[in-house]
Amino acid sequence: MSRAAITRYTVDTGKQLTEPIRIAHVSDLHERNSDDVLSMLKAEKPDLIMVTGDTFERYDNRPQYEFYRRPVKRLIINVIHYSNYILTKFEPKRLKADEENVLRFLSEAVKTAPVYMSLGNHEQKLLYRDYAFLKKQGITLLDNADTEVEIKGFRFILGGMSCWDFEEWFPTFLEKDGYKILLCHKPNQYMDFVKDKGVDLTLSGHTHGGQMLIGRKGMGFFVPGQGLFGKYAHGSFCDGRLIVSAGCANTVAFPRIFNPRELVMITLK
Repeated sequence: MSRAAITRYTVDTGKQLTEPIRIAHVSDLHERNSDDVLSMLKAEKPDLIMVTGDTFERYDNRPQYEFYRRPVKRLIINVIHYSNYILTKFEPKRLKADEENVLRFLSEAVKTAPVYMSLGNHEQKLLYRDYAFLKKQGITLLDNADTEVEIKGFRFILGGMSCWDFEEWFPTFLEKDGYKILLCHKPNQYMDFVKDKGVDLTLSGHTHGGQMLIGRKGMGFFVPGQGLFGKYAHGSFCDGRLIVSAGCANTVAFPRIFNPRELVMITLK
């Protein structure tokens, strides 16, 4: 298993805060063992924990043929998909998805700070027992939904954007007054629908850091939703309005290279 690291960002809200607010951003657990990330999370003692999707594995994991206009790109990406699908069948059990890993992670995380969670593309078919678990633990699920949050006297609107059918909910979120934070699993979804719409801060994942970081600027090799050498693999973009996590797990047969699993810590000031 690759090592885990903490990446820190500071965001100026432009608002009057009595003291800084510390947010832990967790993404892409994928039911893998992330006990080391959990230990770092507890040690950081954040004020809030925000989980941005692909926590559970609730989808058809067979690779889907994807259409790209360029035949060479289409060939490369599908070779990657199908090779990984076959190779992961031979991985040791300890590296495979097991819902006990995320149940343990979330039940411990909520003892540290309030947990707010959105869904990702791997959670198309969330089960009744998943909803029941989240409710029992006191974890707030925001799936095309928003809520007002107050921490240390600072009030803001927190929304969670689905990967599908968000068109009806999203305009109502935009109309609300106040500092807006959005949990949006896919960064390319942010670029297509959220950018320049007045959302103050968006937290995303999905990319896994591009699996391999290349060059001084840390360009991701293969970025889900963006293809080869996608721009929004990991980091802070759009003048700090978009923060993309490299994620907490490795879900493919190929190791993460120069790309540690990541806990993101954000300080609002």
